[in-house]
Amino acid sequence: MGKEKTTTTRTGAGAGVRVIELPGDRLEEAAGVLARGFQDNPTFVDLFPEEEARARALPRLQRACLRDALGFGRVYAASRGGELVGVAAWLPPGAFPLSVRRQLRAAPDMVRVLAAAPRSVPRLGRFVAGVSRLHPARPYWYLAVVGVEPGARGLGIGTRLLEPVLARAYEAGQPCYLETMTERNVGWYRGLGFEVRRAGVSFTPGGPPNWTMLRPPGRR
Repeated sequence: MGKEKTTTTRTGAGAGVRVIELPGDRLEEAAGVLARGFQDNPTFVDLFPEEEARARALPRLQRACLRDALGFGRVYAASRGGELVGVAAWLPPGAFPLSVRRQLRAAPDMVRVLAAAPRSVPRLGRFVAGVSRLHPARPYWYLAVVGVEPGARGLGIGTRLLEPVLARAYEAGQPCYLETMTERNVGWYRGLGFEVRRAGVSFTPGGPPNWTMLRPPGRR
């Protein structure tokens, strides 16, 4: 990883934004982008109700996700003026769920997450189990996370972050799978070829609704 390829510069509101493969030495910066993007997300507010605990836990949680994807998947970042403004992490077919070795590798980061928000431990565990139960049985590309800085939304950055793997999956005849935590994103993902599998599902008792979506093989 770390090669500055998949670079696209377009005219209009998103001019000057480049999409690159995330260099490992920018992991912390990328985790911060995602943490800020999800700070007010209903699912994460439910998992980490205390704002200060959420602000501590989210960068650590996103760092664990990105570190795993850097080692076993693909991570793309949107750069504008040298600063990261968006990140997307994918796991390739067969890479989910995590092996025992990968879980052990992620353990130090997860310990830091739990230390930041100890009251959230039971609910976070139920959330992870609920997400895992609904994954497809067939191999697929898994969009582990995508997020854009709040001030950079509406510029088409999210779509550009997903394009490299969507194109790769299309060419290989492979499906793609994701969960989205907000209903307003469902239409956007549909525009990228995804179909709803489960609508309004809660991964924790009484938790906010989520939507699982699948992009069939061969779908542009």
